Amino acid sequence: MKRILLSLLAGCSAVSALPAQTSVWKVTKGDSTLYLGGTCHVLRASDLPLPAEFDVAYGAASAVYFETDLARAQSPEMQQIVMTRGVFTDGKTIDQVISPETWKELGAYCQKRQFPLEQMRTMKPWLLAVMIAAIELQKLGVSQEGADAIYFGRARADGKKLGQLESFERQVDYITGMAGDKPDEFLHNAVADLDKLDTEFAKLLTAWRKGDLAQIDDFMNRELREKYPELHRRLIVERNNAWLPVVERLLATPETEFVLAGVGHMSGPEGIVARLRERGCKVEQLAAPVAAH
Repeated sequence: MKRILLSLLAGCSAVSALPAQTSVWKVTKGDSTLYLGGTCHVLRASDLPLPAEFDVAYGAASAVYFETDLARAQSPEMQQIVMTRGVFTDGKTIDQVISPETWKELGAYCQKRQFPLEQMRTMKPWLLAVMIAAIELQKLGVSQEGADAIYFGRARADGKKLGQLESFERQVDYITGMAGDKPDEFLHNAVADLDKLDTEFAKLLTAWRKGDLAQIDDFMNRELREKYPELHRRLIVERNNAWLPVVERLLATPETEFVLAGVGHMSGPEGIVARLRERGCKVEQLAAPVAAH
């Protein structure tokens, strides 16, 4: 899911006035303005500082909106809910709900990483998949501090108005239900894709930094849309449909807001950027000049 760029601009220190573009868009309709920031929820220390356009949008806004209530999402309450919903309480074990092939793959992975497989038997496939991905991303130097968390902390400290696109409870439902009715396939793909995680992570972060919506859609949504249409509908389309009226209401206010959400929600024909353009909004990719060194 994420990145490795910077060499393009870092290697061109002479281009002092060349505009750099990233995943931030200025949206206007009539006299109203808001900014959209497409985020990667986790980053590496080497990915900071964030592109300057994020600060431009933040500085122009009196209110900052996130996907959900990040105070609750970052709290022990969230961890407790996830763990409660992520384990079997009816006596089942994970090997009873996945195929022998996936169980074998899981065993091989745990042996390679020296994880106690027996301690994971009560976990549901979606939680185990998320945990494995988190472990592997950590090995790539990824922290839990994405753009969302960074600006949430700044906005609270600066006393800016905070808002959300969906309730905490709704986001929890999406997370805990991400495997849908195909838990075996979900876990199998999570384990099978681990060897490609570093390169895919790098490609996505490169596209994110450039604000390349076509590449972002290709990396994040295309396979989901084509192979898992029901999951794509639940995780992307349904949520975008619910968020769009919220964004439009914000655009109707005299204040300027900065709306931060996962960059996968910005891309594609069902993405927030395309949908706002369809509704007559002017959506421009923000570009800040690159400072000379």
